[in-house]
Amino acid sequence: MKHANVYVAQLIALYQLAWAEYIKTNKDTLDEIQAKMKDTVLRNAIVWSNTSP
Repeated sequence: MKHANVYVAQLIALYQLAWAEYIKTNKDTLDEIQAKMKDTVLRNAIVWSNTSP
């Protein structure tokens, strides 16, 4: 069981490292997507508040 725990811990560390590298590499794109999402959510909220009785 010890071997499995070590293996899982290494796998998690590797995954976290890969995810961190991915975010670093694609930060501009991710920021752009996040900005668009915020804009859309805000617009939808305004539309809903105007159409609600």
